Amino acid sequence: MRAAHLARRFFGSLRPRRLDEFDRAWVRSQLTAAEQDVFGRLGAADRAEALATARRLAAALRDTEHEGDTRWTAAALCHDVGKSVAALGPLGRALATVAGAVPGARRGRRARAYLAHADVGARLLADAGARPETVAWAAAHHDPARWPTALVPPEVCEALARADGESLPVK
Repeated sequence: MRAAHLARRFFGSLRPRRLDEFDRAWVRSQLTAAEQDVFGRLGAADRAEALATARRLAAALRDTEHEGDTRWTAAALCHDVGKSVAALGPLGRALATVAGAVPGARRGRRARAYLAHADVGARLLADAGARPETVAWAAAHHDPARWPTALVPPEVCEALARADGESLPVK
């Protein structure tokens, strides 16, 4: 599933959909001012993917006790903000991902930043004053062992991961 997710992201990033005014207004309604500032640094492809992730999450949480809680949609919108620091295009990201999977492969500064985007994004969000749940999810979203279940309910962690196309841990 991860390879298919990455392939969809790659091809989607070649011609990203721009957020229209309705989408931008919805994003603003979900994020604090600090989170909006960091979210705004994302490129068009990452903003479109973040919006799609947040919309899938909102649908998954419909009719649950978590419906409408902007902490969770903010976490979905901001989970990949660290990618903005790497400033890599689709091909550079693909190469960094491959290099990250090969032990001992040489990685340049931007590839290292891209591969560390979870921790980089968490620092950006924390420094900006984002909500603790948003910061914690950005840091842990790729590693179920690090999921911040003290801040984010386990069922929300699973819904966030699913909305982002991540594989869930086997129970």
